[in-house]
This record gives sequence, structure tokens and C-alpha cells, in this order.
Amino acid sequence: MATDRALGVLSLFSLDKPVWTAEDVAAQLEVSISSAYRYLSNLMDMGLVATAGAGRYVLGPAIIQLDRQIQLTDPMLRQARPIMEELIVYAPPGSVMLLCRAFGDSVLCVHQVLNQGPQAVVSYERGRPMIMFRGATSRIILAYQQTRTLQAIYSKHAEEIRAAGLGEDWTTFRQTLSRLRKAGHAVSHGEIDPGRVGIAAPILNEDGRPVGSLSYVVAESEVDARGISRLVHLLVPAAAEIRA
Repeated sequence: MATDRALGVLSLFSLDKPVWTAEDVAAQLEVSISSAYRYLSNLMDMGLVATAGAGRYVLGPAIIQLDRQIQLTDPMLRQARPIMEELIVYAPPGSVMLLCRAFGDSVLCVHQVLNQGPQAVVSYERGRPMIMFRGATSRIILAYQQTRTLQAIYSKHAEEIRAAGLGEDWTTFRQTLSRLRKAGHAVSHGEIDPGRVGIAAPILNEDGRPVGSLSYVVAESEVDARGISRLVHLLVPAAAEIRA
């Protein structure tokens, strides 16, 4: 339990609040000051947090080390990199390929490959949590979640799901996702970044559960329906190859 609490401290650090005190931690987790200091001390011993002076704490250098290890050893990432480098050349100039992972109720970009040409902003920055209900990149991961997981997500995010146009109730939500699974890919127009088309295929594990997605993000002005279809026919087998 104490270990869980200590690790829970890490989730408190965010872009909005990157610096915490023991008093802040104690209040947020509803524990004693002494417990908060103990959690922070344990995390400091592991290098996961560091002091920033005057009783203030920030994320520590071990996280950078762990990130490097992921970049060098993660099987999905190692398999995907050469495939993405090969496929990006078939997209219009200024396009981006994304490799994303499921992360709780959100999606994280873990790798990007850019092709030639001026690059517009892509909101799926590496390491930035993105909502699971908008954009092809996220939505195709959502579509392959197990029914029990989807029920929990719906009960927690019903308003956001309705706002995203995924269904007014549980039945229509499930039907919408069923159509995506049947198609085997997702396409979105300007849902995340205006003027950009997202085209995504799921990356599934041996049990058919989604671990991530492979996506093209292209300029709307650079692709028509036929071009989207061509990119879909590249993405779907590529995602299956990463799975293998």
C-alpha cells in the first residue's frame, strides 16, 4: 500500500503543477505530512523525484534514463521504426506518421516520423496525453477495447463521448465502435488539428486487445478520398506487421 501511495505521488506532477511540496502532497493524497515526506524520500532514493530547493520537489533524472531505455529496447517501437521510415515516403509532403500507445483513458504518442515539406503543428506530440474520443489515432484504439472496459469508460465520460459524436447513449456508442472494428481503420477530418486528416490502424496484441495505433496525419488539401484509401491499404498491413 505504501509503495502504491509513493508511486501515486508521481501522477501528481503535471505541466500545470510541476513543483510540489510535502504539504501539497499530503493534502492531495489525504495522508499525514510524515507519510508524504516518506513517499518523497523513497522516490528520491530511486531518482524519480529531485529537490528544487526549500522543500520543493520536481521529477527526477531517473525518468530520463527510463525514457532512453524505452527508446532503445521497447519491442513495439523497435519493430515500428523501420516500417514507419519506409511508409512515410508514400504520404504527401508535410505529412507525419505517428506511433501511439493506449494509456489509461488517454493515448500517448511514443514516436513520430516526418517527411519532406513544411510541417504544420501536430497536437500528438511525443509524451503528451491525448483524449481517446477524438481523432482517428485515438478512436481506433478505443474501438478495440473490451466491452467491460468500454462500459467503464462510458460511465465515466458519457458527456465527452456525446460531444465527440460517438453516441447519445451506450447502445449507439457501442454500435459506432463496432462499425470501426468492422472497417479495421479510422479516418478523421480536422478533429484534432484544423486542416489535417488522420488515418489510423490498430496495433493489437495476441489476444486481440489494442496496445496502440499507427497513423498518417496529412494536410486536407493534399489528399482526396482515393489518396486516403491508398494510405489505408498501406497502414493496415503495416500495423499487423508490427503486431507480429
